[in-house]
Amino acid sequence: MIMLLAIFVPAITPVKDDFFENGGTADVAESPEPPESPEPTTARPSPWRVALTFDVEHADRPNHPDGTEAVLDTLAERDVTATHFVQGRWAQAHPVLAKRLAADGHLIGNHSHHHARMTWLSPEGLARDVRAAEQAIRRIVGHDPRPWFRCPFGDGTDDPDVLAGLDRLGYREWSWHVDSLDWQVKSTGPAVARTVVEEATAHGDGAVVLFHPWTNATRRALPQVIDGLRAAGARFVRMDELA
Repeated sequence: MIMLLAIFVPAITPVKDDFFENGGTADVAESPEPPESPEPTTARPSPWRVALTFDVEHADRPNHPDGTEAVLDTLAERDVTATHFVQGRWAQAHPVLAKRLAADGHLIGNHSHHHARMTWLSPEGLARDVRAAEQAIRRIVGHDPRPWFRCPFGDGTDDPDVLAGLDRLGYREWSWHVDSLDWQVKSTGPAVARTVVEEATAHGDGAVVLFHPWTNATRRALPQVIDGLRAAGARFVRMDELA
């Protein structure tokens, strides 16, 4: 697993609990007033970075049919660029949406072709699967997804054989710091928003967040996540700005 170094920003503004229940419209809690100084300064902490990442794949549980389109609309409306790890077969099934991922300025990565657990595959099987996804993404999206790869289910992120096989193909495995848990059947928009804002804020600079665009929870939570993290001083970046 590739570990991303975190630089913690000491002055991250907390978000009130009612922010999420009220659709992300509550006031942000004020930071304590600094002590008086004979030489006041106007310097402020630099914004801390957050990478929103999405595993764009065929859903294997209840889902919203227009989830990916809704996510892209929200990102565009709020002027956020993100990173999308794309399953090859999904790109083949949804070529228009797949092309829009890149057209909107997002970073494109590889999320395998068949969404199988990487540790279950032989070295030859892993290579065939990753190459098939790469070819589909290149042909449909028009972008080379290397070196960005995310293992389905996170299976293989710390497996030496999987990592070596990916390296031979020109990839590195990129995991996450914050799991939104949007894939859980009982997840709700407010719960996902609260989890992401609280855990990303606690992690600080360089936080990588995992979402799945096909879930109802992410579709509902994303506006609150973006607004809540911005209120806490975050700046949204693609993964290539953290590497």
